[in-house]
Amino acid sequence: MREVSKKAKSIFYFLMFLPFHLFGAGGQNVLKTLETKANEQITEAGSSAASVINTVITVFGIIWVVVFLTIMFVNIEALKNNIKLLLGIAIILGIAYGLSAAAM
Repeated sequence: MREVSKKAKSIFYFLMFLPFHLFGAGGQNVLKTLETKANEQITEAGSSAASVINTVITVFGIIWVVVFLTIMFVNIEALKNNIKLLLGIAIILGIAYGLSAAAM
C-alpha cells in the first residue's frame, strides 16, 4: 500500500509541475509565457473566423448583385418597388464586409 502511495505521489507531483517544465524553459515567467501563447492563439482564431465571414459575405454580395441585375433587366417595375430594401441590404453587406475585413 505504501509503495502505491509513493508512486501515486510522484505521478501527482510530476503532473503538477509539468507546466513549469514545458513553458518555463526559457527562464521566463511561466504565467506570462502561458498568457502570451493564449493571446496569440485567440488572435489567430479570431482572424481565421473573420476571414471566413469575409469570404461568405463576398460570395453572397456577388450573388446578390448578379440576381438583382438580372431582375432589373427582366422586370424593372419590381426593382422600382423594392429599391429601399435593396439599398438597405447593400448597406448591411457593406458594413459587415468592412467590419470583417478590419478584424483580419
